[in-house]
Amino acid sequence: MSDLPARPPAPERRDQILDLLTQYFTAGRIELEDMERRMEIAARAATEAELDTALAGLRDVPARRESPGTAVAAPMGPDRPKGRKASLAFMSGMNRRGRWFPAQRHLGVALMGGVVLDFREAELEPGTTEVSLWVMWGGVEIVVPPDLDVEVEGFAIMGGLRELSQHPAPLETQTRRLRVRARVLMGGVDVKVRARAGDAPGAAPPSSLPRRERKKLR
Repeated sequence: MSDLPARPPAPERRDQILDLLTQYFTAGRIELEDMERRMEIAARAATEAELDTALAGLRDVPARRESPGTAVAAPMGPDRPKGRKASLAFMSGMNRRGRWFPAQRHLGVALMGGVVLDFREAELEPGTTEVSLWVMWGGVEIVVPPDLDVEVEGFAIMGGLRELSQHPAPLETQTRRLRVRARVLMGGVDVKVRARAGDAPGAAPPSSLPRRERKKLR
């Protein structure tokens, strides 16, 4: 038997695994919870064998099919566009601005690329919209309006996470909230508060909002 240590996975191999996982997710072959669990395995894998477990069993997962007549109309009405489930950037850029419709569970992945998610004119569904971010050698910018309840949590390894939480009104009166969970490896996530176009200047200046900022290096 060889006593040589197990070989660490090549960076390009890890990138391929993460890319494949996002393809499974966007094709509806795995759910968000399973996607996040597998990406956690891929990000932390120290050997090729550990990395391979991120894809365990996926070839046996059938494609999900929608049954006719089972769709539930969103609160906006039957003409509401289908919510966007993911924003992905692989060695490229992805910008979501203006009026767009995020799903209540939205995934953002930046792999050697950049993602901008501007929620100032986004049509959020009632309740809490959760945004899960995976950033490796890339960056994500989140833009929120001053009147949106938002919380940010997560960690950064050899990177930066600017954590901001704001509650501009009593929590019991908030009908829409944004919760961001970020995992960052050699990249960055920045959350900014900006007024909407046409808002009265000084209506709710970002500097007056309670906030926390944290930069973690592990």
